[in-house]
Amino acid sequence: MKFQQKFKNFLFKKIAQKRYTKDLSDIKIKKILIIRDGGIGDAILSYPLIRELKKFYPKARIDVYASLNNYFMYKYVPWVDTVYLKHKKRHWFKTWLEVFKMKQNHYDLAIDDTVIRFHRTLYTMIINPKFVLASSGTKKRYGFDRSELSFYYKVYKTTDKIIHIVDDRLRVLEFLGINNYSNKMEFPLPKEKNKDIIKYLNKFKGYKLIGLNTDASHEDRTLNTKQIIDLCKLLNHKNIKIIPFCVPSKFNYFKELIENNNLANVELPFKTKSIYEAAQIVKELDLLITPDTSFVHIASGLNIPTIGLFWNDPTKYILCAPRSDISIAITPQGKESNLKNIDLKEIQEKAFEILNIKK
Repeated sequence: MKFQQKFKNFLFKKIAQKRYTKDLSDIKIKKILIIRDGGIGDAILSYPLIRELKKFYPKARIDVYASLNNYFMYKYVPWVDTVYLKHKKRHWFKTWLEVFKMKQNHYDLAIDDTVIRFHRTLYTMIINPKFVLASSGTKKRYGFDRSELSFYYKVYKTTDKIIHIVDDRLRVLEFLGINNYSNKMEFPLPKEKNKDIIKYLNKFKGYKLIGLNTDASHEDRTLNTKQIIDLCKLLNHKNIKIIPFCVPSKFNYFKELIENNNLANVELPFKTKSIYEAAQIVKELDLLITPDTSFVHIASGLNIPTIGLFWNDPTKYILCAPRSDISIAITPQGKESNLKNIDLKEIQEKAFEILNIKK
């Protein structure tokens, strides 16, 4: 480890200390800050915690400190008051302005279940909530976790048993004396629906609708062209229509794929302009098939039957598993960190079983 990193670690451990003179139970919690940067999925997985906090503290103000990648995911969340933004590094001044705005709110409680980072702890110290609860994080980066930093009033450590991310985040509620809580997922949608989407979906009345999301943030979690073609052919049935999900730049890719391979059961994707438009389509599906992406969590929040495609790694198919009433996580037989050997026939069998369709 370089001297510079060692010094940073020493400094981190030295300054992130605090002496609490009161117990959390001694104060009335009126203002809460949730520290939740990350991506779209990270935001969705935080909804149950925010909802349960609002149930227990109905008059409390609940704000979120989010990132550029997920701040818009709180737009329709009814339990959130204000969203503050962590900007990119080159706009550090804007981030500091947000930090000082949060400091003026005088939060009673902050909850941080993100990955442990020096800059995030420093921001939280400046915001200066009366109490800070957090996950312990890991010792991998700094050689210590949050349990060694007294700045955090209490931390909950990672359990030996792998559990779903939602359940893990909800564990912090026990520090507040909240033991009777729900882990049900939700996905709040805007009240106003896109009329073009309604018109698009009306064409498929009478069919079983399968949404097929093939893309992920990394190619190892993405279905390749041959897999898409083969899976669509396996799912070919007179009562089924397949709606692909894709970014606008891949519209022509699917158009050519459908035409060149005679995929008569596959419809052209709707050119969605936001995650909420995509979610409006998901809400009308009979089944969603998707790799490990935020679509898993959107479908879980809308309680849509889901087949999630994961690596054969419990930190993937348990931590991020679909949670709809009807859902399954399918993994390849091998231990490789990709979907190259995912069994397409197993996907077909489970899909037909969920849809109550005979081959």
